[in-house]
Amino acid sequence: MSLKKLFVIAIFGTVVALMPPAAQAGPGLSLSESVKAGLLAAQPVLGKKVGQETFDGKPVMVVFFASW
Repeated sequence: MSLKKLFVIAIFGTVVALMPPAAQAGPGLSLSESVKAGLLAAQPVLGKKVGQETFDGKPVMVVFFASW
């Protein structure tokens, strides 16, 4: 292996080793009732409508997309 490739592998390994741990939601971080109501009222583009049991005790990631 060339010296250049070894250098790149060493730099990559160092960066990966020094990366901070993944973010974790702390206890008590939750959606407000108004946000939950808005999410439940939204009409899905595909699939069936979701109910309250979908969100209970589970992490939720909301992605908003707008094409201008």
